[in-house]
Parts: sequence; structure tokens; C-alpha cells
Amino acid sequence: MSKAADGADRGLTTTSSDAWALSKAVARAMTRRSTYPGFAKEVFSAAMSIALYPAGVVSEALKIDPAVNLGNRYHPGLPLRYLDPEAASTPVILVHGAMHNRSGFLLTKRALKRYGYRHVDTWNYNLFGHTIEQLAQQLADHVFDVLFDTGATRVNIVGHSLGGLIARYYIQELGGHEKVHTCITLGTPHQGTYAAIMGRGKTARQLRPGSPLLKQLKRSARKPIPTRFVSYYSNLDSMVLPAANAKLNEPGLQAENVLCKDLGHLSLLTSPRVTRQVVQVLANPEPVAAVRALRRGAGGSKPA
Repeated sequence: MSKAADGADRGLTTTSSDAWALSKAVARAMTRRSTYPGFAKEVFSAAMSIALYPAGVVSEALKIDPAVNLGNRYHPGLPLRYLDPEAASTPVILVHGAMHNRSGFLLTKRALKRYGYRHVDTWNYNLFGHTIEQLAQQLADHVFDVLFDTGATRVNIVGHSLGGLIARYYIQELGGHEKVHTCITLGTPHQGTYAAIMGRGKTARQLRPGSPLLKQLKRSARKPIPTRFVSYYSNLDSMVLPAANAKLNEPGLQAENVLCKDLGHLSLLTSPRVTRQVVQVLANPEPVAAVRALRRGAGGSKPA
């Protein structure tokens, strides 16, 4: 097999036009004043992720929920248990991204709990030595355990970065559409990312634009499924290149794409704006047919 053919098989579809478009997008971003506060937020979020990472390891081993003081920014208003019992009782599973652990969702978990969600679960997985297909099967097993433990009939999933693709594969390929009401993705490379070209291993190759796995997901998304998809993406995402690749554009999935301006890849996890919108989206228990497009004020139709 030639090098060119091998590159195509591995999803290496970079072209000069792609590189030029990416360069222009970066140049435009550097001329905007709001870009630099966004970078500062991303640095802060990265520092927070590093500081909290050990908590995710320890809390997983000890089966505890580490306390995080959020102040009042993340939970204005009445808890959801007073607003909609069905939404409050539907389990929410939070799936972290690559090179992270459950600590990435400490803020989101505490916010959901304070809003009134009764069952909020953070799932740890080991990326090394596993493909996206294998991780999706592990997620399927975890969803089964959560449903068995809570007595619920469906769950909601929030996935950051790679976690969103794991959830999507589970839903589209492993029958998860029967168990997942809403899937929210944050900075997930639905169309791949050129940043993965620098990575090693099969999982990194699966994240490259045009990879066989992404083509498989594109094919299986042609048929409508009942799960509601909402994808949050950012114009300053340095891990999803180009940033627009975090949009979920498959017609069959009828996803709602939400632009979060001037937030980086990790800032999506620490932004009070995004957290409030995620909570509000999950608060709507109506069937997907009734919520094809999110209403204004519920986090969908207006950029964050």
C-alpha cells in the first residue's frame, strides 16, 4: 500500500485549502479584542483542570463526591424538583474527554445537584489501549447499571470532547437511542480534528477528519432516531480544528448547534453561561418530536 493510500485510510485528508482556511480563521481570531480574554479564561480553566485532576482519581477510588463551592452563579431560582419531577428524576451521566477524568465535571455535577437533579453520575474511563467502539460498549454497560440502580427507564448524557463521540457511538451503533433521551456534547469533534494528526494510536486516528469511524457515524445518522442532540461549540476551541467541526450537522439527528463565543475547549466546562444552558436543556422532558428546535432562553437559538 502506498503512503498516500495509507494516509487516506487513516483519515489524513488535510489539503492545502484546509490549511489555508484554518490559517485565515486563526488570523481573524487574533484581530478580535474578545479573543484575548477568552484565552485568559482558557488558561484559568486549564489550571483548574490540573488542580482538580487528583480529586477525580481519589473520589473514584473512595466512591465519594468531593465538595465544590460554586457560590450562587450556577443555581439561581427554584430547584427542578419543584418545577418538573420527571426531569429531576431522570439520571444524568457526565462523560469526560481524553486525558481527563470525572474531575472535569465537578462544577457541572454540583450545579445539577443544586438545581434539583437527583441522580448525577460521573463516569471514569481509561483511554489507553481502547478504541472509541470499546469505550462506547463500556458506556453501554454503565448506562445499564445506572438504570438498574435508579429504576429509571432512560438517561441523559453530557459528553465533553471525546466523551461526546463515545456517547454518540453508543447511541447510534449500540442501541443507546432506546435509553438516552437527550445527548449534549461540549466541544466534541463530530467531524474530526486536525489536532489529532499529532496524536498516536488508533483512537487518535479515529479522531482525524475522514476517518472510517466518523464515516460510519455519518452513514448511520441518515436514519432519524428519537434521541435529542444538542452540540455546544466555540470559536476559540484550540483542540477542535477547525472549531466548526464541533457542530453536529447530520440531518437525521436534527441536532441543535449552539455557538459559545470566546470560550476555549476547557472553558466550556467552567462557564456559568454554558452550565445554566445545559441545566435548562435537560429540564425539558418532552419527547424529541416536541423540541425539534430549542426555544429562546432555553440555551439553543441564541449564541451563548
